[in-house]
Amino acid sequence: MQDSLLLKIGLPIAIAIIMCGIGLTLSGEDFRRVGRHPKPVVVGLIGHYLLLPALGFAVAWMFPDSLEFAVGFVLVAACPSGSSSNALTYLARGNVALAVTLTVISALVTFVSVPLLVNLALQWFGGEARQIRLPVAQTVMHLAALVLVPVLLGMGVRRVASGFALRVEPWVSRFALGLLLLLIVAIIVTQRDLLWRSFPELGPAALGMCAAAIGGGFLLARISGLALRDAITVGMEVGVQNSTLAIVIALTLLQSPQIAVPAAMYGLMMYLPAFAVVVLGRRAVARGAVA
Repeated sequence: MQDSLLLKIGLPIAIAIIMCGIGLTLSGEDFRRVGRHPKPVVVGLIGHYLLLPALGFAVAWMFPDSLEFAVGFVLVAACPSGSSSNALTYLARGNVALAVTLTVISALVTFVSVPLLVNLALQWFGGEARQIRLPVAQTVMHLAALVLVPVLLGMGVRRVASGFALRVEPWVSRFALGLLLLLIVAIIVTQRDLLWRSFPELGPAALGMCAAAIGGGFLLARISGLALRDAITVGMEVGVQNSTLAIVIALTLLQSPQIAVPAAMYGLMMYLPAFAVVVLGRRAVARGAVA
């Protein structure tokens, strides 16, 4: 992927606006509620930070001749849940409050997960010959600007002007998602040759990784005794990743367009199993309500 203002500036701005929109939906009570009923959150985090990284490394092993592609899939697994997971959870009749909580917590854990997992992948797959480094301090500052500060800003606005926040939040979310959609379409158009060349090799791997993550998260939740709506939510949160953030990290911190390609491919393919869950989830919840 070629460097451009679209990738260097457009994507970070879109992420920051989305995170601010998420912050507008949150209050201190949301986190106190998690403390009172932590089991669904704990199961979701286990799926996100044990199951998903295991899948990322498993897929990475499929590319022994490409350090960049291997690291790219691990980077996707290290990133937080995508903001679109909340909307998809809503459409699938899942637990939206749980989805937002997991999205925010995973965004905060990103400060640890990205440096830890990416550097582990670089050492594991690159060995002493690796030429790529992830600067930990710069990564933390970068993620703070993209994730933490916008979320806290949104929460602050809601606290001091709750009525204004409630009125503005839907418009902020729509604008951010629309901007992100336009940026993704623009990236697909401008990078279509690279994505087309990479699809036969990376497309099935990305689709398989996401399908296994969503299905594995759902099964983990059901085995743990969670209700159907909570299980749908955990599956979405484990599989629908913030691939846009992964692209930004690959381009700005790792300075590697090749590492960004698996993230871009995952970001495109993940909607296939996610929309399948939307259809199946709506039917299952409807049957349960009737019963």
